[in-house]
Amino acid sequence: MTRFIFNILSVGLLCCYVEAANILGLFPTTVRSHHMVYEPYLKGLAERGHNMTVASFFPIKDPPPNIREISLQGIDETRLEHVNLNAFENQGFLYKIPVLGGIAKSILPLQSFSTSSTRICERLMDLQPFIEALKGDYDLVLTEIFMGDCALALYRLYGGKAPILAMVSGARMPWTMERIGAVDNPSYVPIVTSTFKPEMSFMERLENTLLDICINEWYKLQIVMKEQRVLEKRFGNIPDLNELARNTSMIFLNTFHVLNGAMPLVPGLVEIGGMHLNIGKKSLPQYIEKFLNESEHGVVLFSLGSHVKTMSMPKYKEQIFINALSKLKQRVIWKYEGSAEEGTYIGNILRVKWLPQYELLQHKKVIAFITHGGMLGMTEAVSEGKPMVILPLFADQHLNAAAAAEAGAAVVLSYVDLTEQSLTNALQRVLSEEMVAKARKVSQMWHDRESSPIDTAIYHTERLIRWGHDAKLYTKARDLPFYKLALIDVALAIILFIVIFVALSIYLIKKILKLIIGKTKVKAE
Repeated sequence: MTRFIFNILSVGLLCCYVEAANILGLFPTTVRSHHMVYEPYLKGLAERGHNMTVASFFPIKDPPPNIREISLQGIDETRLEHVNLNAFENQGFLYKIPVLGGIAKSILPLQSFSTSSTRICERLMDLQPFIEALKGDYDLVLTEIFMGDCALALYRLYGGKAPILAMVSGARMPWTMERIGAVDNPSYVPIVTSTFKPEMSFMERLENTLLDICINEWYKLQIVMKEQRVLEKRFGNIPDLNELARNTSMIFLNTFHVLNGAMPLVPGLVEIGGMHLNIGKKSLPQYIEKFLNESEHGVVLFSLGSHVKTMSMPKYKEQIFINALSKLKQRVIWKYEGSAEEGTYIGNILRVKWLPQYELLQHKKVIAFITHGGMLGMTEAVSEGKPMVILPLFADQHLNAAAAAEAGAAVVLSYVDLTEQSLTNALQRVLSEEMVAKARKVSQMWHDRESSPIDTAIYHTERLIRWGHDAKLYTKARDLPFYKLALIDVALAIILFIVIFVALSIYLIKKILKLIIGKTKVKAE
């Protein structure tokens, strides 16, 4: 009996054990917030003993000794370091046209990524430390699904054969699901740049479908084809980048259905929303701690993230916020870059240059959050059960905001059309007992999982390392041409059958009627 138990335990340990693997991380993304999602995960893999080689624009803070970094700094500018709120004041006439305006808002801001991705691709080919790193022997390659696959293509062109684990830092791009054989149906899946909820009206479904088509075509023309030409100049005739991208073994989504809504998942799609929350807690500045502890009715936190300069908003808009926030019995902490070193006080408002956002959201005195709807801040608020007023500005923030409102954790306002009254009403709703209770319930459901997001991510990573390409985690849909996937050939066959059947039926009916009429005439004569 003892030997039997020993054998069972041995088999269990062998199934879960994975030797220290060699892992390559390719993250040529110039947006810092994306890197913030992956950093705890990369450190977690290193702490498990895996040897990491990571190419990125942003250095890892306090990296373990088994993380080797390849710096991409200097080959392109990092993005969205400072967003000026004045840019959102004057919306052009084109943006106000129904359907067409939504498409224009989605496509036009993406164009700068086309130039950037091509430039990065050209410079990666000449970055010798990066090229040398690609030639190593790896058990797994990590990458991001965002704007381009040049780094991944270069890995394959230099002979790399390891399985690919791709990650999505925010809302998933329209070209994500096809890589694993899943399908985003625009009838109920809002596109990343839309403002829609899953239940859409006819006009919303029309706009969402056109958005899906337009953004996918833009990506093929402005990203894929341009990178293809850049690579072919150096390497000659190469495989199609779309085919290389489809050879993805697993995808991590920075979502969780409690907040982002349910979706059809295949084994290779894993939700790890909140993975970045495994960060060591920072201490609060003493003057902020004092302000919090002295608050009798709690504190509302107001931050539009690290990229947006709230001091850049027009004076009239700033006054709207001051007037609405001054009416509250609660105190307010407002991230405002033009503040004094230890904050600037305006009545019940403390404006600070910088704040440790997640630590403040964890504080028991903070009871609500005014935010722009970035995925990181939004998941932090949901994790801590804080109801939100969301003022989405760009990218996936509108979609994130709609999802949070659908979950019952937020009230969404238009920054462009904001008034003192609309902000006051939204704050009253968010601070109501009903909304606070709903936010707490959403938080409880958010945490109700089999394992933490970081543990889930590491488990699936090591499982993929164990089984490699033998782990069939995708559906055959990824290999089907569109006409087969959409059953166009089957539909045409059915239509053809119906047409032939109807035509034959009409022909036979005419023949029968002719015979009957002929016999009737003969009898009459």
